[in-house]
Amino acid sequence: MRKISIRLITLILLITILTGCGKSAKSQEPITYNVVVPDGIPALTMAKIIKEDSIDFDNIDLEYSIEKATDALAAKVLSEEADIAIVPSNLAAQTYNKGLDYRIVATGSWGSFYLISEDNIEDLSALEGESITTIGKNLTPDIMLRHIFELKGLKADQDVSIEYLNGATELAPNYISGQAKIVSVPEPMLTTIMGKKVDTNIILDLNEEWKIAHSSDHGYPQSSLIIKEDIIRDNEDFIKALLGEYEKSIKWANENPDKLGEYAQALDLALNPEVLAKALDRANIKYVPINDSIEDYNKFFEVLFNMEAKVIGGEIPDEGLYFK
Repeated sequence: MRKISIRLITLILLITILTGCGKSAKSQEPITYNVVVPDGIPALTMAKIIKEDSIDFDNIDLEYSIEKATDALAAKVLSEEADIAIVPSNLAAQTYNKGLDYRIVATGSWGSFYLISEDNIEDLSALEGESITTIGKNLTPDIMLRHIFELKGLKADQDVSIEYLNGATELAPNYISGQAKIVSVPEPMLTTIMGKKVDTNIILDLNEEWKIAHSSDHGYPQSSLIIKEDIIRDNEDFIKALLGEYEKSIKWANENPDKLGEYAQALDLALNPEVLAKALDRANIKYVPINDSIEDYNKFFEVLFNMEAKVIGGEIPDEGLYFK
């Protein structure tokens, strides 16, 4: 009887051990998160991470995709196919207003648009009666330009007229050919233009003007790093590791422009490595955790809302949008 009892206990212990091992093995199955990044300046903030696959975290695999078109990026985010993404900041607001599960965790790039002309215009009153060329009517580039004009005492469509091209790729050819006299362009396009038309002058740095007007240390948040809330909630250590690597990646990018150019080429980014090295100073790539930039976002969304509410999804997001 005693032998039977011992055998029974042994069998129970064995089953328990095997069951425990089974559960442990199952819990160790890797999870894959899709990381979606737009081509251009935002991709530079994560270039080191993607190229070196530098985030090594137990049981979590990251799959990266670099989207060439804004529509494709938006589709992956709005369908929630993306788990982690870098997006235009107004799209982050749209996702929240649509009830999607994303939260802003950090900012990697700030305003990088500049108003340029062949003429050396020091007093903006000289712009009265002139035509300004830009892109994205009623979208962020247009709204930022109009807002800065307003701060400077110029009324768009009254004191100055604004003409729109179909896309950013049309800005440089129109300006270089002389068809457009005064244009608002982003980096690194600005550096490309200045290399081909050396008498180009920067009239306004829109991000710098924003900083002055709104007492901001950073400017306006051009793109945001967003992550699904359940990932943040369930993987605290992973999020800390990711943000640490993202900060390192941006610091490295600013300190290693030549190597960054090599990485951009290897990742097939639509950025000329030689131009890129010269453009970094004005590209405004800087890591700022969300806790240090909520006021910047609130002001940014307020301006967008007042000028074109639908660009952020119809209302100013509350602080639930931000990961704290």
